Formats: sequence, C-alpha cells, structure tokens
Amino acid sequence: MKAGSGSGRMKVLVIGNNVAGTNVAKALRDADAGVDISIYTDETAPYYARPKLIDLISGSVKEGEMPFFPLDWYQRNRIALHLGSKVERIDPGAKAVTVKGDKVAYDRLVLANGASAFLPPLKGLPKENVFTLRTLDDAKRIMASAAKAKDVAIIGGGLLGLETARALATGFKGLRITVLEYAEHLLMRQLDHEGAEILQRGVEAGGIKVMTRAETEEVLGGAAVTGLRLMDGRAVDADMVVVSAGARPNLGLAKDAGLKVNRGVVVDASLRTSEPDIFALGDVAEFDGKTWGIIPPALDQARVAAKKILGLESPDYRGTVPSNTLKVMGIDLTSIGTVRSEHEPPESTFQEVRALAPDGSVYRKFVVRDGKMIGAILLGTKKDVNKVSKAIKEGSPVDAYLDRLSDPGFSFP
Repeated sequence: MKAGSGSGRMKVLVIGNNVAGTNVAKALRDADAGVDISIYTDETAPYYARPKLIDLISGSVKEGEMPFFPLDWYQRNRIALHLGSKVERIDPGAKAVTVKGDKVAYDRLVLANGASAFLPPLKGLPKENVFTLRTLDDAKRIMASAAKAKDVAIIGGGLLGLETARALATGFKGLRITVLEYAEHLLMRQLDHEGAEILQRGVEAGGIKVMTRAETEEVLGGAAVTGLRLMDGRAVDADMVVVSAGARPNLGLAKDAGLKVNRGVVVDASLRTSEPDIFALGDVAEFDGKTWGIIPPALDQARVAAKKILGLESPDYRGTVPSNTLKVMGIDLTSIGTVRSEHEPPESTFQEVRALAPDGSVYRKFVVRDGKMIGAILLGTKKDVNKVSKAIKEGSPVDAYLDRLSDPGFSFP
C-alpha cells in the first residue's frame, strides 16, 4: 500500500478533476497550507471547464487554451494531479482506493467523479459517426467527423444540444444541421412555450432546422450512419449524429463500496455520504432528493465540503437555486429558479407575469409566489440579470413593483 497519513498531515484524495473536484482541492489548499491533497482522474488532460468544449468545436479557442489552470498551478499549490489514473475500487473499511492495481490510503475521500453522457438504446446502434459530447476526446472526435460531414442531426434540444448545434454551425460552414427535440418545445426545463417559440425563431434564423415532437426510433445505415427514422415515420438525413440526451451520475464506484445511492450518491448538509469519511459533490451527488448537473451547485458544494472535511466552522449546504445563462445563436438567455408552475405542488399559489418587447425580440417572465419572486426567464437581454438573480436567491419581496413587471421597459430597482 502506498503511504497514507503517516506524516501526521491529513491526506485527502479527490476522485475527479472536473469543476467539483478541482475546486474542492483549491478550497482545501486555500483553507489549510498543510493538508495533503491528491486528485485522481481517468482523463488525460488537466481540468477544463466543460462549456469550453463548445468553444473548441466552434473554433474560438484552441486545444492548448483549454486547461483552466496551467500545470505549474498544481505544483505551486502542492496538489498532486494523477492523470490517466482511473480509480478502480474504494475500500471504506481499509480507507483506501485501488488505482492501477496499487492501494492508495486516504483520511478523507471526495467523490467528484461526475456523470457520463447518456446514450439511449436506439435501434441501429452502434454506428460510426454517432457521438455524445462530454469530454475533450469526444469534442476532438466530433470535430474530425464534422470536417467531412454534410448533414448533422443533433438528438436533443436542451442546452447542450443547442450549443453544440451553434458550435458546429460556427466552426464548420456549409453543414446542414437539424435539431430534434422529442418534447413540444426547446429547452423544456428552462423555458415556457412562449419563450421557446421566440428562441426557436432565432435558432432557425441562424440556419439551423428545428423539429419538435421528434422522437428518434432508429439510426439508419450500415457500419456508418446515413440517417434517422423518427417514431412517427419521418426520416432525417444524417451522415453524422450527436446525441444530447442528458447525463447520468457515475455511481458504479459508490455502489460497489456500499455507499447509499439513489439517483446520485446520497449526501447530507455537510456533503458527507453514508460513510462519514467519504464526501461527494458535483454531478455525482444527490442532496435533498435532487441532482443538478450544472456548475453553480458544484462550486457551492466545493466551498462547503472543504471546510467540513477540515473540521472548520462552515454553514451547511442548503441547496442551490438552478441558474443558467448562455447565448444561443447570439440570443442571450437566462433561466433562474422555478420557471414553469407545473414544477410546483398543485396547492401552490402562483403569479406568472410576462413582458414582451413590441418587436418581439425580448421576452421576460417572472414567477411570483407569496409576494416573492421564485423564478425568471430573461430572453434576448442581459439587462437586470444580476438584480433578478439576487432577488430570487435572497427571497426579496417584490410587492412594491409587482404591477410594473409586465412593462417591457421596466428596470429593476
């Protein structure tokens, strides 16, 4: 067995070099100069922000610009980064993990091993030129295929699907791109029907075809994809397909170690799992019945977990208000909190206040309950994003200006 904490310093081992894993390591070092920190990951590149994969595909950044921190940052912060080092097993009783056949001891273990792209069991798979997008290697394979492709189908009209479509349209001119969304409109989790209609018009104005209520049944072709057949019989030409059907937490290690697992690895308000010396955060963690799969909770959890690991005073983790801000085909979109009333219990009393600019370019919707804003959609504008976000997160009363929210020109105080 490799050395554990024989030096007397606490040894913290982090599995995963994603946003959760890297930020908990940074927070640990910021709080304690002496703690021994190691990161183990099966990826071959240092931490990069996954949204930058879109920038790589679009051509706005180069591969060498992907790492969030230079390699010497890890050395300066005395964080031992082990690339290409997959953790094969966790032994909570021995407080050790197995990596490449060697046992590595820990005092505290952090599961930040994220999620994997979900590939639905479609008829006709596997085939060449059918991809998911989750890692740097995925992005490089997509780029190599796009350079030769003519017709690209994106299965999934969520955030990642739309961003992938935009990146391909930007980085590879001349591609015919179709986005297939099985639901009634794009971005079902972030937008209501009115907002989605405005967004779809903008996406299509950028040369991307959108098909809604379009559920894929079969991937056509021999060894390589030649098209898709939908459940309703429609056919879609495609010599390249990107499946953007969400992600699933990587639960194998936790299950095999006997940790409590549901949709994710179940954690308490300290981000502790059912084993008190093992913590979990980011995409793999489930708190209060929720998994998030977005960056803000990973950052919040990393800050809390670092203090709890070190035994320092820290507020408990209370959850994170979901918030997404992005640009789709040049259209600014922010979605915060609860944006559709059907996501709330039937006994809840809601007000949904909408404001649409006269030219239809800006759409704002505010969801109010008991005099407080609990959600908002801001489409086509960045104006007041920070003020609206603050009002929702702090639960500030909006009664004083509630009757003005429907005015497209209203500015938040």
